[in-house]
Amino acid sequence: MPVIQRVWEALDYPCAERLHPVLLDTARNLARHGHLHLTDLIISQLQKISRPTLARKLSTLRCPKVRPTVNKRKPLAELRSQVPMIAYDWDETRPGALEIDLVEHNGGSSLGHFAYTLTVTDVVSGYTRRRALLGKSQLAVLRELKYIIAEWPMQPWGIHSDNGQEFLNAHLKTFCASNNIRFTRSRPYRKNDNAHVEQKNGFLVRQLVGYERYDRPEQVEWLNSLYALHDRYFNCCLPTRKLIGKERRGARVKKTFDTAKTPVARLIETNVLPPEQTQRLQAYQTSQDPLALHHQLEAMLSRPVTSASAAQPVEAV
Repeated sequence: MPVIQRVWEALDYPCAERLHPVLLDTARNLARHGHLHLTDLIISQLQKISRPTLARKLSTLRCPKVRPTVNKRKPLAELRSQVPMIAYDWDETRPGALEIDLVEHNGGSSLGHFAYTLTVTDVVSGYTRRRALLGKSQLAVLRELKYIIAEWPMQPWGIHSDNGQEFLNAHLKTFCASNNIRFTRSRPYRKNDNAHVEQKNGFLVRQLVGYERYDRPEQVEWLNSLYALHDRYFNCCLPTRKLIGKERRGARVKKTFDTAKTPVARLIETNVLPPEQTQRLQAYQTSQDPLALHHQLEAMLSRPVTSASAAQPVEAV
């Protein structure tokens, strides 16, 4: 056993499967260097020892090496199990159910650092806000989401996202829990679970700024100035239709839509806002000049973003 232990130590404490084939040769090598004294009996025993016997002998020895602790917990999988998978009902009537999503502005290449647009929409009224950010770190996404919610006309009761780690993390979960907001997620590979915000991504982001690459701080600043202006234009001036009924007729589904209204008007009609908030929103909507906003938007979109001076601050909703 002292010979086996010394050979085991010299080879950095291998298992029996690795030690057994080289046990005798290594013992003779150590003996030539004066670390061991081998007798004919010891050599005979080393020749005859089997691998299972060697394994039992090694199990009685204590390895001084610190074994790395393997964390069997999978934080993301554990977090996913805590966030329920649902999809808001298409006929949801209680405003404050928000769907959130990110849109890439990479110009067709995912290499490097580039901008994203965070879109937040209310599934009942269609009220939507957007913010651009550089990169999609969890804290940066949470910062912009807090900025949007702080200016939301009412306290939301739900936030629904996809399964991206920019949303599905402890930071957002803690924020929702501390603000009494129900945090839910879509089923994997089911974009229709987030249909309301996905539709807004196409209509309010891609149709507005296209598929160009934005990867500089001044471009993000320009995007946020554009979104602040366009959020006013969309929420207060642009009428939209909302699905109010579905009827299946054989292989077809007949859909019924309500009369076109602005998101602010539809939000006011839900009668969930306090009277003073309702009056403020009505006055704000009345004060907007659709044609002037339209001309301002066209002027901003016609100017290339070359410096930070291209981004002019505008009034937010």
